[in-house]
Amino acid sequence: MIRELGAEVLAISGDSVHAHRAWSKMLGGIPYPMLADWGQAVTKLYGVHNEERFCPIRSVFIVDREGIVRFVNPAMDPRDPGSYAQILEELEKLP
Repeated sequence: MIRELGAEVLAISGDSVHAHRAWSKMLGGIPYPMLADWGQAVTKLYGVHNEERFCPIRSVFIVDREGIVRFVNPAMDPRDPGSYAQILEELEKLP
């Protein structure tokens, strides 16, 4: 579905590459790349860094081909199917 919309999924986490590998292995593999934001520079740049806990806030961004952020959900709940439906709706709006 995502590929049909011309989108690519990337995950960015404050965890290390080693933690990503272990997590992916535990899940039997994941179909998208995971990027390690060990110093949390990306989460700070995008305004989704929790200073009190020194960790990223689980968020979703849709960035278009021109590099423009078109959608932000700074409170992504992976347990809520509605969160995924909202993301797909936003992807369908892209030119």
